Amino acid sequence: MQHKRRILIVGGGIAGLTLGYWLKHHGEQPTIIEQAAQRRDEGYGIDFSGSGWDVAQRMGILAELEGRQIQVESMLLKNSQGQTIVKQPLAPLREALPHPMLHLMRPELEAVLADALPSDLPVRYATTIVRLEQYAEYVEVRFNDGRVEQFDLVIGADGIHSQVRQMVFGPESQFAHPLGYTFATFKVPQLEAYGANATMLIEPQRQATIYPDRRGGFLMMLAYRIQQTQLPAPDQRKAMLQTEYRKAGWLVPQLIDSINQQSAFYCDVISQIRMPRWSQGRVALVADAAHCLTLISGQGAATAMGGAYVLAEELAKTADHQAAFQAYEQRMRPFVERKQAGARRVALTFVPRTWLGVQFSRLVVRAAFTPTLARSIGKRIGFDSVLALA
Repeated sequence: MQHKRRILIVGGGIAGLTLGYWLKHHGEQPTIIEQAAQRRDEGYGIDFSGSGWDVAQRMGILAELEGRQIQVESMLLKNSQGQTIVKQPLAPLREALPHPMLHLMRPELEAVLADALPSDLPVRYATTIVRLEQYAEYVEVRFNDGRVEQFDLVIGADGIHSQVRQMVFGPESQFAHPLGYTFATFKVPQLEAYGANATMLIEPQRQATIYPDRRGGFLMMLAYRIQQTQLPAPDQRKAMLQTEYRKAGWLVPQLIDSINQQSAFYCDVISQIRMPRWSQGRVALVADAAHCLTLISGQGAATAMGGAYVLAEELAKTADHQAAFQAYEQRMRPFVERKQAGARRVALTFVPRTWLGVQFSRLVVRAAFTPTLARSIGKRIGFDSVLALA
């Protein structure tokens, strides 16, 4: 029987928490570190199904997640004057999906995963790595508080801008492939009663959506076409959005102006991470750190949980970590590359370029909720599960 391996998980988000749970379940000795000072409460809404659903079912947390759903009844399209031009209930599309799906906020999913962790699994907040050195028998890690520790393995679950990937595999620029968009999300004041709806404005080169967050508040998500590989400094990003949306219709410029320190403002370039391999020595990457699918795929969170589950399962099969890392990648890579290719195809039309494209998008939304077309779309966008491929 192999000894309990000390495994450091860098990143306390969806992938890191899931991985910690399953490593502990398989008899390992994981430790999770997270750079945030406490559990994060910012993030956007996600459609949760597929791999994530299967992992959550095996963890016994589906009932808790179902109780935390965002209640969105309809999709509303606004024109530039703020008039509602399309209103479609979401029930027909939900019923047509071949797999069950939950509408969740990312922080709600993270909270349920964190609460599911065993009490003896340490999670250290406000903790980062400042140095990582690999040796034949262990990895030596120096933390930001000066502490130095040795681990059998280190797993980077620290997102698209992974610190572990930077230290072990090299600069992000080698692996990041922008898809031509920038997105932002933030809390908005209740300037009018939006109700239990997702309310969207689509204009050439840009879109904006407001939706409820389950706590009585609302969030806005922006996505616009722009060819850039990095953003200005954080204190300049509100001004960047104001420039890009200064001629937008409806309430969008006004809501961007409302961004302040209480807005839980997040902004980034939409990029995929593509790497020739996801491990090196005693270090491996999981989820966005290894293969960011982007929000355009709609399956990042679900695939993060699936990948974490598969990695823990492969490590449980053997004391040879390199064999486990290789098996994990062999199981996940075809699935991930298919999802990334799908996201790149969607990115071509994610935001229309012209007013003619906007008119076409409106027609698609109107038609998508008819029973026949809803079933066809449901089959196309329904999430499959990497666990079902075992």
